[in-house]
Amino acid sequence: MKPLLLYFGPQWDGSTSLQRLQAFQRMEQLRVLGIDSGAIIGGKASLWRRLRWRLRMPVDSLAENERLLTAARNHGPDIVLVDNSRVIRTRTLSQLRDLGVRRLVYYSPDDIVARHNLSLPLRASLPHWDIVCTTKTFNVPELASLGVRRALLIGKAYDPDLHKPMSRADVGEDYERFDAVFIGAYERERARSLNALAATGIRLVIYGKDKGGWRTRWLHDSVDLRPSLFGREYVAAWHTGKVALCFLRKINRDRITQRTMEIAAMGRPMVGERTDEHDAHFEHGREYIGFASDDELRRAVEGLLQDDERRIAVGAAGRRRCITRGYSTDARAREMLAAVLDAS
Repeated sequence: MKPLLLYFGPQWDGSTSLQRLQAFQRMEQLRVLGIDSGAIIGGKASLWRRLRWRLRMPVDSLAENERLLTAARNHGPDIVLVDNSRVIRTRTLSQLRDLGVRRLVYYSPDDIVARHNLSLPLRASLPHWDIVCTTKTFNVPELASLGVRRALLIGKAYDPDLHKPMSRADVGEDYERFDAVFIGAYERERARSLNALAATGIRLVIYGKDKGGWRTRWLHDSVDLRPSLFGREYVAAWHTGKVALCFLRKINRDRITQRTMEIAAMGRPMVGERTDEHDAHFEHGREYIGFASDDELRRAVEGLLQDDERRIAVGAAGRRRCITRGYSTDARAREMLAAVLDAS
């Protein structure tokens, strides 16, 4: 009988955890059961819960430990994969093994070792997972130093069913209405760079007014600030700008980000912060345009806006790179499964 994988993580529409679950569900050699952890983006928390989070002792307000154990008791999985929960306790992992689970796998899309991500329950549990998957190259040796048995580097990914080019007919009147678009959370450095770009006359739209933490008063008067979008609406939003901007999250020490793969897979002409990992995945000048300063950012955007043929070519080349080099969630799922089966 095919092994049963219990995938435990957030499953709201547009979440990358749901995209990873669906990639496993497309694999013929597995039976896959998805259990929603209940976590959502931007949920409101009480003062007590916020205080506990600051102390790195988050409250298991969604009863994740009990729901995970209940699912394991009811279904008898061979493999349990937990996607980015910060509250699963070491005792829960011991109970899962007692229930017959053969492989315990943890996946983190974030900088798992950073203080704001590494809760005390997660820190205590690290040596008890068979495999800990990280998307950060620098986390691999850091996790080893924290007692992780096997730290597995898994690259960022795009969803082949979701992240595709859209046409004007798909998007509507907002299709490439703006010169440049950015989608993501507020950071001071990002705001500074985007304001500098807008001050040069670039027509700019930002998505992230609510869940992304942006405020109109922090932005140049010409910037159009809109609410966060997810799923298919998120894909359409990237098509509202002629150029897609890819900033990295400084708090997570990013050298590459999920949006890098998503933007490229959608065929959007990408201007992104230049790093060694961006250059390793996409050819600078042909598959994306890198920048290291506000002046380089301005010149990169203006250059693409002045040359439609090159702009379109950069987007197409980035998409080809995603497809031919295996940057999809399906390819990443196969890498993870191979590692799990090898560990068996």
